Amino acid sequence: MNVSVKKRKFACMLAMAVACMMLPHEKVYAGAENMTISGGVLTAYNGGGGSVTIPSDVTSIGAGAFSGKAITTVSIPGSVRSIGDSAFANCSSLSSITIPGSVTSMGSGVFAGCSGLTSVSMQASIGAIPASTFSNCRSLSSVAISSGISSIGSGAFSGCSSLSSMTVPSGVTSIGDSAFANCSSLSAISIPASTTSMGSSALSGCSSLSTIKVGSGNSVYASDGGCLYNSSMTTLLKVPVGQSAVSVYSGTKIIASGALSGCGRVTSLTLPGGLTKIESGALSGCGVKSITIPKSVTSIGSQSGWSPDVIYGYSNSAAESFASSSGYVFSSLDGGSGNSQSSTSNSSTSGTGSTSVTVGGNNPGTGSTSVNPGGNQNSGNNGGSSSNQGGNSSSNNSGNSGSGNSGNGSSQTGNSGTTSSGGTSSGTSSSGGNGTSSSGGSYSGSGAYSGTTSNSHTLDDTPQTGDFSIDPGLFLILGLLLIGCGFIFVGRKQEKF
Repeated sequence: MNVSVKKRKFACMLAMAVACMMLPHEKVYAGAENMTISGGVLTAYNGGGGSVTIPSDVTSIGAGAFSGKAITTVSIPGSVRSIGDSAFANCSSLSSITIPGSVTSMGSGVFAGCSGLTSVSMQASIGAIPASTFSNCRSLSSVAISSGISSIGSGAFSGCSSLSSMTVPSGVTSIGDSAFANCSSLSAISIPASTTSMGSSALSGCSSLSTIKVGSGNSVYASDGGCLYNSSMTTLLKVPVGQSAVSVYSGTKIIASGALSGCGRVTSLTLPGGLTKIESGALSGCGVKSITIPKSVTSIGSQSGWSPDVIYGYSNSAAESFASSSGYVFSSLDGGSGNSQSSTSNSSTSGTGSTSVTVGGNNPGTGSTSVNPGGNQNSGNNGGSSSNQGGNSSSNNSGNSGSGNSGNGSSQTGNSGTTSSGGTSSGTSSSGGNGTSSSGGSYSGSGAYSGTTSNSHTLDDTPQTGDFSIDPGLFLILGLLLIGCGFIFVGRKQEKF
């Protein structure tokens, strides 16, 4: 065969090999042979678990890529920009995670159900913690969140039963529904001045919560004695369920719907002399057995699941009408001859351990005050119905909600399940109690990360041993080159003979 012909054939074979190399194909990594990676996207992991290092050229982790796998640690390189929905969901053996600052997008439920996850360092450059991100991470006790977070999605930390304290990062403006629901060990939460919206059930089921603290200067919320108020302190919004004795701030005019809902441990409640309204469901399910209602109160809504032994008040007052219509024992403080005693008392529990409440108890709160949330209710309560001398006080007391309330009048109470008919600010329903906010797992406004994170792994963009990839196409080209050289060598030998 002519040598020139052989050379042409060899050139054609080489061209075909190069064309094959240029076609799209999947890479198989020696150290990550159980990962499917295409175009920089890690779509699946089929390994046996243990410690995993994601290759440094991966830019995206696909939805459910590691879901349910027995991985114990995972190193996410700085090349990763996005993490899909449920990417690590139900990885029950995963103990700690660091999300690098390169991540700008995260789906929902990324770590949901990671029951063994104990610490999280979120350095990601995302604007929000998506819904259900850490839901049911029962062992999670340490959380460090970056300063760029502006919102916490619904159910983001729900069911994190080992989380004992939480400082919401400065800059967060909204906290979604059930964001911290059923965090049964949560005893204290600090809300920054930037937060202007909280979901109605954001703190529902937090059975150990005793303190809600609001940062000074918040335009919507304030706190006093561990309880949540509107910014002007005229409306009590929520009493943490972990408290046992509550002295309402002296300037408070309204006890909002759900304020003491489910507070079965509260046996002592002191109401201020200037109080004008107790909304429907405000005392539902609370443990108060003996209460004194000031003469200034002109409107009391219906209260389900509450059975006081006695209500003290004044003759011909809203307190007397409420007691009469509800079948509660009423005792007059002024010796009047009106409905001094109800003949159909429904009280079935003795007042063991309960404490009578004094009128006008002052609690000079130091909580911050600024503007009222979305238009606070008129303290005169001109729009609400006053006491009904016929015995029934109207349960539809809407109160004079301010012009800014645009739809916030209805607020689900969380634990009791009742709905407020009154205009309350933002309609929050947080439950909580006394104590001071712990700094564990919190993020300071200075930009430093606080809280402890696991040191079991470090981020490294350099591929680990065994991560070097060898393309099979190289072997093909090398083989063709050798074959071509053989053809040329044989051809020259034949020409000599």
